[in-house]
Amino acid sequence: MSRAFILVAMLGLSGCISLLPNAPPPPRTFMLSAGDVAQAPGQAIDAVIAVAQPSGERALLGTDMVWSTGNEVAYVAQTQWSAHADEALQAMLVETLSRQHRFRAAVRSGEAGAQYEVRWEILNFQIDSASMTARLRADVKLTQAPGRQVIAQEIIEAAAPVADRSQTNAAAALTQAAREGAARIALFAADRASQAPTNAPRAQ
Repeated sequence: MSRAFILVAMLGLSGCISLLPNAPPPPRTFMLSAGDVAQAPGQAIDAVIAVAQPSGERALLGTDMVWSTGNEVAYVAQTQWSAHADEALQAMLVETLSRQHRFRAAVRSGEAGAQYEVRWEILNFQIDSASMTARLRADVKLTQAPGRQVIAQEIIEAAAPVADRSQTNAAAALTQAAREGAARIALFAADRASQAPTNAPRAQ
């Protein structure tokens, strides 16, 4: 009888006590998207431009948001992008080029034949805690077929202030810096392509 009572008591306790820690809450997820893009002034170019997936350090181009202090890299806690940053940045630049309407079309590299291609390396895409600033810095090359000859290269930078250390403001500032950087890269590509010797402008 006593053994049965002890067994029932142990079974009852097993439903109330856990030796495992509670699971942390799921991370907040933010989209890295182009947002509103205005049509850009300038000569229209009767050509297709492709955008390669950016290269760079893996820490900068994953799903985590990077927050740096000097040479130390950390991540914004319990926060992530909805896609890897390299894929999201590529999609953002394609959409920005398309909606600026300087080229006939903009595509990802490999999707269609293109007369021009943007190849880029992300040198910085993180929040600097000392200045509370989100920064995007990219080494951008514009190449032209055939042979993918480099016709222009430029380091392009963009920045946005971070209001405070909240997850929402960190994501918003990084997104703003990325959008401004994409707009500058798109204008750089269109302006340099319009100056290329083999460029054939089209009437507006």
